[in-house]
Amino acid sequence: MVNPRKIAYVTLLGRSEWALVNTYYAVASKGRKPKRVFVFTEKTYRDKLPRVVEAIRAISEAYNFMPEIESVVIPDNSFLEADKKFKELFQRLEKEGYTIGLDVTSGRKALATAAVVQIRDFPVDRIIYMALLDMDFPDRPYMMIPRHMQRLKNFLGDENVSEI
Repeated sequence: MVNPRKIAYVTLLGRSEWALVNTYYAVASKGRKPKRVFVFTEKTYRDKLPRVVEAIRAISEAYNFMPEIESVVIPDNSFLEADKKFKELFQRLEKEGYTIGLDVTSGRKALATAAVVQIRDFPVDRIIYMALLDMDFPDRPYMMIPRHMQRLKNFLGDENVSEI
């Protein structure tokens, strides 16, 4: 049985660190407190992982929780490897009783597609994407971008996400 308090947050790191970090910030600010965070990225972007993990820790700490953070590096454009790794992770999380949230905002196509294909068979309660409506603000922290320029969407629920 899935425990709604046992939340795993799976996020995808692509070109934009800010897209991942700002989406995590938005989700945390709305009260989502995952026990575990998994950052998937491709080999090309692995050098960004330390900064992203540090930012996730800082944001989590600011909201009074401290998730376990793991990262997974996939060979570039390897849908099959990503598909395998997501399936293994989602099976493990399901057995451990987690509800899974997936953030595809920063993900490259191979990762995002593999994650969405695999997650359909597991206890997922949100697939999140944050759109940036004005590209004048791509590399700024969440709180420095006007809120009306950011649209947080849960593809499994309401367009106007109040509780994510």
